[in-house]
Amino acid sequence: MSRRPPSAARSSRRWDLDHDAFAGLLAALGSDEQSASRRYEALRKRLIDLFAWERGDNPEESADETLNRLARRISEGVSLEGVAVERYCFGIARLVLLEELRSRRTREAAHEEFSRHASQRLESDLIRGLERCLEELPPDSRDLIRRYYSEDREALARSLGISLNALRNRALRIRERLYECTMRDDRDV
Repeated sequence: MSRRPPSAARSSRRWDLDHDAFAGLLAALGSDEQSASRRYEALRKRLIDLFAWERGDNPEESADETLNRLARRISEGVSLEGVAVERYCFGIARLVLLEELRSRRTREAAHEEFSRHASQRLESDLIRGLERCLEELPPDSRDLIRRYYSEDREALARSLGISLNALRNRALRIRERLYECTMRDDRDV
């Protein structure tokens, strides 16, 4: 197997499969068109199965990318004389898999980072909104809801001279007002 000459170095622009490159790929797969076509389809199916087994994002697309890269190398003059084309192709597939894995890790890390920042921002925005809404409550309601969540509820009900059930109902009405206020603020953002 010969290496590509320096003058045929890859350009940074995207390479598209053309008729001549595809014909070169078929020629490398077989001497007659019919057997080359069957071999191509069998190779493509094996590649799809490989990418599916490795849980690739899009096995068909990855198989086609692998075959396109093989066709590109052949069109650039890489000699496959004495080399099993399928074996060479699976070497390319391994590289495509590694690129997909690297890309997936990058996407997942970016998604995780975004989620963490969004969650922290959302949480701090909600806390600020809740604090502002608490300040909008009448002082006795604000005091009641703070005490409801920080003191023993039965003792609080006794100190207010009401039943525990009445205390729960008052707290529920205050929570509903707080919810409406925070949701109103959320829509305004």
